[in-house]
Amino acid sequence: MKTHILRLSALCAIWTMALLTAPRVQAADTELPVDYARNLYAEGNLLYQREKYEEAIDCYRQILALPYEAWEVYYNLGNAYFKTGAYSRAILSYERADRLKPGQADIQQNLALCRTKITDDREALPSFFLQDFWRRVVRALPADVWAGGLLGLTAGLLLCLVCYFMSHSYSLRRTTFYGAILLFAAAFIALMACLSARTARFKPEAIIMVPQSEIKARPEASAETRYLLHEGNKVEILDEIAPYCKIKMSDGNQGWIPAADMEKI
Repeated sequence: MKTHILRLSALCAIWTMALLTAPRVQAADTELPVDYARNLYAEGNLLYQREKYEEAIDCYRQILALPYEAWEVYYNLGNAYFKTGAYSRAILSYERADRLKPGQADIQQNLALCRTKITDDREALPSFFLQDFWRRVVRALPADVWAGGLLGLTAGLLLCLVCYFMSHSYSLRRTTFYGAILLFAAAFIALMACLSARTARFKPEAIIMVPQSEIKARPEASAETRYLLHEGNKVEILDEIAPYCKIKMSDGNQGWIPAADMEKI
């Protein structure tokens, strides 16, 4: 019995360490925290309905300057920018909304519409089908749901382990043994989903904000221009040597771009 208790304690300690290192990623609260922000949000929506888009933009930006983040604010800000023809600003706002509410249908639809307005037509690198499948799994649920599921599954796993080591009934030990295996597998998937959600949430990416930017071979103004990239394109930031950033484009090509030509998501 003493050996069983020691084994159980070791398993609990290992899993608890893994659980504590899992990221606490949560979507932004949809309720505005103060009356001032709520009033600004309502005023911005009213101005948008009256087609006063520039004034609506100002209201939404004031909310985000509090500071406060909610996907609805970014989404409505993107809609207002789209109506004014500021497509790069609209894409930036939708991308920020998508990070707070991944997989939301309206955000994806409006992003796709905005991308038809940009000049460059770069074909994205093909990805392995299992990567696509896993990405869809992670985006199927909000990050806080994955985290809550991880906690629940961990509690169930520990309960099964306690029953397995403490019970003298063969049938109960067998049931809890297989139950623990299933719960461990499910909890591992939830843990990996939490880690993936964190990676996606904080991935260093940016949107090109100037009409046209020169992508250089080196972080120097006199370096050879390899490509031209137009506003609205999303790039991944690989490195930074002020005032340049090394970027990776959707087609896999890399180069250096002035940091002032883009804005981080």
